[in-house]
Amino acid sequence: MDYGSLNGSPQRLLPSVVADNDFSQIDEISPCLSVPSLQGEETMSRWRIFKNLFVLCFTYCLFYTGFWALTNLQSTMNAVAGMGPDSQAVIYFFSMVSSLFLPELTMDRFGCKRVMFVTTALSLPYIAANLYLRWDILFISSALYGLASGPYSAAFTVYIDELALHFERSVDENIEFVMACFFGFYTFFIENTQIWGNCVSSLVLRPDKLPDIINVSKPEECGVKFDKDANSTNMNPTPPTDEERFLLVGIFIGMGIVSLILFGLFLDPLKNDIKRDGCKAVARRFVTSLKHYRTFHQIVLIPITVYMGIESALYSNEFTQAYIACSWGVHHVGFVTVCFGVCGALMSLLVGPLVKYISQMAVLILAAVANVSICIVLFLWDPTPDFKTMYFVIAGVWGMGDAIWWSQVTALYGLMFPNDREAAFSNLYFWSFLGFFLSYSYANYFTVAVKINILLCFLFVGMLGYMIGQIKLKSSSRTDYVPIPDGGDSS
Repeated sequence: MDYGSLNGSPQRLLPSVVADNDFSQIDEISPCLSVPSLQGEETMSRWRIFKNLFVLCFTYCLFYTGFWALTNLQSTMNAVAGMGPDSQAVIYFFSMVSSLFLPELTMDRFGCKRVMFVTTALSLPYIAANLYLRWDILFISSALYGLASGPYSAAFTVYIDELALHFERSVDENIEFVMACFFGFYTFFIENTQIWGNCVSSLVLRPDKLPDIINVSKPEECGVKFDKDANSTNMNPTPPTDEERFLLVGIFIGMGIVSLILFGLFLDPLKNDIKRDGCKAVARRFVTSLKHYRTFHQIVLIPITVYMGIESALYSNEFTQAYIACSWGVHHVGFVTVCFGVCGALMSLLVGPLVKYISQMAVLILAAVANVSICIVLFLWDPTPDFKTMYFVIAGVWGMGDAIWWSQVTALYGLMFPNDREAAFSNLYFWSFLGFFLSYSYANYFTVAVKINILLCFLFVGMLGYMIGQIKLKSSSRTDYVPIPDGGDSS
């Protein structure tokens, strides 16, 4: 690559926190990642940057409102023969596979916008499959959703990363702060899916009778000692009626269709969003992605990335079933999870300034402390509607931690591997999908206590790996900046 200046302008520099020899094997950079202005293209104005960021995040919110609301209800609404958790395991197994093999191929051939549009359309059948509970339809649509999820997630993250790089060139702020703000804004809309999706599910699933359904299960059968087989007389986790199911899923299908329309009409393609290189070049870059696993900083980030998937799935599956639905009723799952989304959305807006003033490391340590505290509470608390406040406190703190993990670890990948972002983001989603897959795979077999202990193990190992990586970074004497390739011919 030609690393010199272009069109008389200085070369573009971005911070790198990996050693030079970590990328000694990398000789191919995906054209989808090159910055348009570095190729003689017109620089994107701030208005267009903000417009595209809003359109991208708003359409994500519209579509994934349905997906995440249904995910929170899988262990209750689709609890028959464990179909809900099993279908989620299928989703994340195929998501892992697709995140390894498909991002390079699809983005290089079709561009980021087209990939996101097509994969969103391919994900709609899964939402529709929740209308009728059939193993074949649910699992086929789950596999399709998983295959679409890998390239969608990578393209979405690359697009936001690209917008952040455009914006950083127009302001006098360091790249870490800009990345934190952009991915924090994205996470704000992620958390909003929990707010609106669960508002809808709470209203649709609210029982006609004002009194709560009587919980005739023993108190010790909910919470950390939850046993779904011992709760056969507990009417609280009863699935919704067919009419409620059709109305709920129908609303989410409509929102998905609207998001596709808005996405196609108002999101600008990147200037390099055109047909890419042939399969041979894509294959070389795929090998490069696999070599990315050999870098030290990628290895130490693996446990914390897996943890992100496990902690999200633990809330969606175990907390909603064993704590909320078991003791207070399935119709309160959405109601409590709204608090999860509100607190997560607020934290997403605050995380950028927090990173600026107290550092990213301090913010991640804060999230770790919050999650450990929540796990201790889950071990000690016997859930009961007589103490309703605790449901919302747990959900709120969990939501804030979730917002920090997903915004800052994602931004961390972009910062640590600026010249290999496509491979980095593919690995990010592969390992986080692995966390989801593991959590849903053992959901029907392990007790809640065992699942919480697994979560804590990954958190401790993940934070240890993160701290080791940061200590190595601080003690490194290498140059702090490396140039971004211009996407031209190799030299």
